[in-house]
Amino acid sequence: MKNNHSLLQQELLHPKNHRHNSNYHANQAAYFLEKKQPQQALEHARKAYDNCQEQPQFLYHLGLIWLELNDLHQAARYFFKVITIDSQHYGAIVNLALIKIMLGELHNAETMLLKRNQTFPGEYDTLLNLAFCYEQQGQVDKAIAYYQKAAATNHKEKINAINSQLFLLHYQWGITAEKLYAQHCRFSEYQLNKDAFTFNMQEYMSQPKINIGYVSPDFKSHPVGSFMFPIVKYHNRQLFNIFCYSATEQMDQMTQIFQSFAFKWMDIRSLSNETICQAIQKDHIHILVDLTGYTKNNHIEIFAMKPAPIQVSYLGYPGTTGLSQIDYRITDQWADPPELESFYSEKLVRMPHCFLCYDPEYQSPDVADLPAKENGWISFGSFNRMPKLNDKILEIWAQILMHIHNSRLFLKTKAFNEPLIRKKIYNFFEKRGIEKKRLIVLDHLPSRYDHLSLYNQMDIALDTFPYHGTTTTCQALWMGVPVITLEGQPHVSRASVSILHAIGLQECIAKTPDEYIDKAIQLSGDIPFLSQLRHQLRDLIRSSPLHQSQKFVIELEGIYHRMWNKRKCV
Repeated sequence: MKNNHSLLQQELLHPKNHRHNSNYHANQAAYFLEKKQPQQALEHARKAYDNCQEQPQFLYHLGLIWLELNDLHQAARYFFKVITIDSQHYGAIVNLALIKIMLGELHNAETMLLKRNQTFPGEYDTLLNLAFCYEQQGQVDKAIAYYQKAAATNHKEKINAINSQLFLLHYQWGITAEKLYAQHCRFSEYQLNKDAFTFNMQEYMSQPKINIGYVSPDFKSHPVGSFMFPIVKYHNRQLFNIFCYSATEQMDQMTQIFQSFAFKWMDIRSLSNETICQAIQKDHIHILVDLTGYTKNNHIEIFAMKPAPIQVSYLGYPGTTGLSQIDYRITDQWADPPELESFYSEKLVRMPHCFLCYDPEYQSPDVADLPAKENGWISFGSFNRMPKLNDKILEIWAQILMHIHNSRLFLKTKAFNEPLIRKKIYNFFEKRGIEKKRLIVLDHLPSRYDHLSLYNQMDIALDTFPYHGTTTTCQALWMGVPVITLEGQPHVSRASVSILHAIGLQECIAKTPDEYIDKAIQLSGDIPFLSQLRHQLRDLIRSSPLHQSQKFVIELEGIYHRMWNKRKCV
């Protein structure tokens, strides 16, 4: 991952007569990079470039600047320049490997990192990036092992490795709610015991409205951002003030829309946890909502410090946080039935229908006719990320293809940019008698419109297990493609169950792998029904609780009111 910017801290030069001095501009570039102002940093770096282009540390900073600007190719160019001058430059190697992972060049990244780890074993960032690389390859157990190795170091940021390890547990076949609960509670007790803030409740009760604070790195075109969009949009401004504490990198047009909706927007990326907590207290946030859990760029440590009277976990994490400092988790009866309550440190508060609402905020392609009518064969598909494509779910899909003559399987994930991973998938199915021509394997498409358009080539979507699709399930249904899912025990294996119940398509929910296969066979054998359903699904969603955003927000606000009224009485 990106090195700590403390590496960039240097004594700045301020003499008035040296405004065009290369060292001055190089140091200013480092200073503005430290302050998360990459555009200003780039302006100074350009002025220093002619005289500093052979200095490895300057080039390294320039690579970090381009990384902050989200230009991965330019960043890679400068990290490579550093390595040509200093072949053992630690930061350049791990960041170049990280970029290769982000670009889908997974084999090259793995080779670089393994070589580095062999020469200098036990370096935190090397182990962390190796874990991330294996995660992107879908090698979940291997990734967890390397996250554990990174967490065993004395690195001051090893909490990031622990976070990633906890999150990745949700992808393991056979994972139970009990095991997830035990692991998360163990982590919270060991790592996140913090002194809680105190509250002058009279000051909070005197506020004219209830102040809701949302904390997230995903106020952008991201699954969490897409589900939060209608919530922030439709909040009642007469009753609530909405605060967005944003750790969002690579901000986009949706970020700007979130900013316009917020009563107050605060960029917390470069702030300490203590500073963020003090700001939350100053804003008199009544209810602070975590949208991230232990996923990337989280601020879970803020919640361990308890800066708000009421703290809530919602949406962005598929299970318990294990933190006693978080009071509630918002869910529903299908995603978290009563028998799961003992496996949460949070009190479960259930929405009356689905725990989320889906309101496509961008123009979507029209739904096309059923492809099977023209093709003469059934096209199954899954557009979920690689860690969800474990061997056991692939085995189930292979059985479906073996049962249904001439059927196809349509797979799309960013990892398929890597030829070796595509070959691995082809080999897996070929060993089971499925010819390569029956697989359509594609990698990432940057355009959301083009991504959605691919569903027009799919007849039936096959959900992953144990980690269900959420955004992918909603998108498939919106594009007229029914989703067959396998119901499991923990929340992570029940997200699609909740979505399908919300739109009244319970017949697509299987209880066992055999039933999952049977449902795929039965559904594929009824072309007239599939064709009819294809053109009804979007209207079915529109009329369902899943799509009724304004009503959803009213119900959510009712939950917030009850939370606060209960807290006032304590």
